[in-house]
Order: sequence, then structure tokens, then C-alpha cells
Amino acid sequence: MTAAIMTLIDLENKHFAALGGWLRSERDLVQWGGPDLTYPITDHQLEQMLIEGKTTPPKRLCWMAADATQALVGHVQLALDWRNGVARIARVMIAPNSRGQGLAVPMLKAVLEKAFSYPEIERAELNVYSWNDPAIRTYTKIGFSHEGVRRSSVKVGNERWDTAIMGLLRPEWKST
Repeated sequence: MTAAIMTLIDLENKHFAALGGWLRSERDLVQWGGPDLTYPITDHQLEQMLIEGKTTPPKRLCWMAADATQALVGHVQLALDWRNGVARIARVMIAPNSRGQGLAVPMLKAVLEKAFSYPEIERAELNVYSWNDPAIRTYTKIGFSHEGVRRSSVKVGNERWDTAIMGLLRPEWKST
């Protein structure tokens, strides 16, 4: 799949059922949304994300990704720190039945284009659990660098997960 046929669509209430259906366990939910969300995801939790996008300037932007047939194949968010010029890519997910098709790279490139379209944004960053090798390979492929690890930062059931921190500066993005 190429970037030309990946479309980002603003997240709306009508997408909640599809998105929630992709989160099949507490582990899936925490991997996607972090430890502050509760399983199963509720419309209320998703609505709170939309509310953050209605501030001026927005604190969070949320999208669904659609393929050439307009089928929903992914989801991604940007949390925006305007004061420090940082856009944090968050809550990245490719639909379970669409994984392994090369959809993450064009989706993430589209999100980075949106992030760096704001002149105030100098840095893009993200957190990824250190065991998630496919995601780390994808982020590295589009130019992110490893910056550190928060060890044992999240508890899921009886497991402790490390969180890797990755970043990409505007000049690095321009050179890709």
C-alpha cells in the first residue's frame, strides 16, 4: 500500500464501535492507549479524546485511517504540547485484520506531515513498549531515534513493561 491511497479521517463517534472491536483484551488496550484507560474501552473514554481536540489550540487530534476502498484500517493520535513545540504520536494501531500489509508507514508519514505542518512544532516523539519489535522497526524506518527507556514503567496484570522513548526533530524529518 502506498501513501497516496492512505487517508486520515477525523475520529467521530460513529467510529467508536470499530475501534473498540480492535481492542480485544486489557493487554491490547494498554498496548494501544496506555495504562490510564480501562478495559473494555467505553464511548465515554473515547469521547474524552475528542473533547481534547476541541480546545483552542487543540490538545489532541485523533484520526482513523482508511484504505483505497475507504475501509477503516487504522487509528492514530497526536497529543500537542504547543508551549514546547512537541507533537507526541500516540495510540497507534492497525486493525487486526489489516496487519502485515505495510499500512503503518504511510499512516505515520501522513501524521508526521500534519504535525510538522504547524510551524510551532519542532519535535515529534512517541512511547512504545520495548517488547513491540514490529512497531519499533516501523518507527525507526521513518526516522525516529531511540532516546531512552523507562524501565518497569507500566503494570499489566502481573507483568511489568518497559517503555522506550523515541524522537524525531524537524530537520531530521525534512531530510527523510
